[in-house]
Order: sequence, then C-alpha cells, then structure tokens
Amino acid sequence: MGRKRSIDRDELMQAIERVARRSGIAGLSIDAVAKEAGISKSSVVYDCDSKAGLLAAFIRHKMAQHCGRLPDIQARHKGKPNARLREMIDEYRRVPTEEELAMALLISASMGEHAECREIMSEKLAGDAEMVAAQAGNRQRMLMTLLTLHGMAYLEYFGFYRFDQETRNEILDELMAVAESDPGVPGD
Repeated sequence: MGRKRSIDRDELMQAIERVARRSGIAGLSIDAVAKEAGISKSSVVYDCDSKAGLLAAFIRHKMAQHCGRLPDIQARHKGKPNARLREMIDEYRRVPTEEELAMALLISASMGEHAECREIMSEKLAGDAEMVAAQAGNRQRMLMTLLTLHGMAYLEYFGFYRFDQETRNEILDELMAVAESDPGVPGD
C-alpha cells in the first residue's frame, strides 16, 4: 500500500516535531518528515517547499498554539493602560513546561540556521515592543520593563536559570506594578 498523498496540517506539525526531537535540527529533512507522517515527499514539498519552510511552518504553528491560550488573559486587561505589557507579564506567570523548554531550544536552533525563522521571531518581538511603546505613557520605562520580562523568560526557556515560584511571583508582581503605575496613552 502506498503513502497517503496528503495530511492535515496538525499531523504534519506533529511529524516535524517528532523528527526534530529525535534527530535534532540537523536530522530534520523533507524526506524524514514525509516518512514520519506516512505521506509522499512531494506532499511535504508542496506544503513547505524546503527544510527552512518546514521550520518556519512549525514556528508559526507553535506561535498560533501559544496565542490560542491567551484570550482569557487579554480579556482581563482589555481597555487598561499598557494592556499588552500586562498581558505578557501575566503570560509569564505560568511556569514553562519541559515540553515548552524543549521547543524553545529547537526553535532557537532553527533561527541560527535559517533567516526565515529569525524573521518570524523578529517580527513577533518587534510587534510586541512596538505595541508596548505605543500604549505607554513613559515609553522608555515600559520598554525597560519589557526587556526585564524577556530577560527572565530567556533565562528560563534556554535553560540557564529556573526561578522558584516565590521569586518568580515577586519579580512579576514588581513588573506589573510598574506597568500599572504608568498612565498609558489616551484611547488605549
């Protein structure tokens, strides 16, 4: 029996993840993903074009999954000054899982190898910084708060340091106090 000609997008993303976990970025290939998914190589090429395309699709998929968890947080801060910064602070209250840490390292490795992957992350981070700056009354102070938040997250996501829950909450409470102390711009 031959391979399936097509696959749903979630199945393809799961196949990419399994291959990358097992073989790393170096072992990720269109052929390996096609075999893992049980589909033809041409189907993977049609969907993703190249290895860089596989990784870019995977990063976008992971970002969409992440954003799917945010509506409750966004609703809590809607209409408040510095809403995006407050949302991000609340996002980081949840300790990253081992799965998320592994995916962060995988995505980081892909950024080192492929410009398209760097561009995806660059656009996302730049968009967040621009939104934080646009909503801020004191732009510099809110951007410094964002930088602190990202520094904390990167320490954890890249496995350099894990904050205990008490320390994590103290830091995030202080960052939230900074965000709340800024009046934001009218019309947020």
